[in-house]
Amino acid sequence: MRRVAGGSPLSSRRPSASRAEQRGGAGSHPAAGRGVRCGEGAGGVAAHCPLPPGPPERFPVAAVDAILKAVLEGCLRERRYEPGLCREMAATVGEVIKARVKDLVLPRYKIVVVTHIGQLSGQGMQISSRCLWDPATDTFSSYVFKNTSLFALAVVYAVYFE
Repeated sequence: MRRVAGGSPLSSRRPSASRAEQRGGAGSHPAAGRGVRCGEGAGGVAAHCPLPPGPPERFPVAAVDAILKAVLEGCLRERRYEPGLCREMAATVGEVIKARVKDLVLPRYKIVVVTHIGQLSGQGMQISSRCLWDPATDTFSSYVFKNTSLFALAVVYAVYFE
């Protein structure tokens, strides 16, 4: 060991190694823990391999279709259109759908739920969306509900996050 001007002993390690230890080591970095642990790298530091590409399983569109149908019909079957109530119902229905879809435990999928509730009064309406995504991993599910007074559209977008 050698001493510097202040009298504190320094080891003969590389300066970058001691800086990493001062910061808390390799595990304190915000990105630490990501990836799959492959083994020990140079200097005894754990090496991380990149995550495998693509989801381990496809997004279950049929299961989400069933969730959409059950939630919309269960919440809106006997409802009449009232603007204030339907504004709140659109938000509530969206949250219920999102919670039920997340209960399917789909790791690394980002879920976006969009709901529309409107009055059936003889007027027309067109709703469209456009997405930029990977068709191999990303998808959506939608369901339209109608009763004598209102209509509801719910769309669930599932975007795979690498």
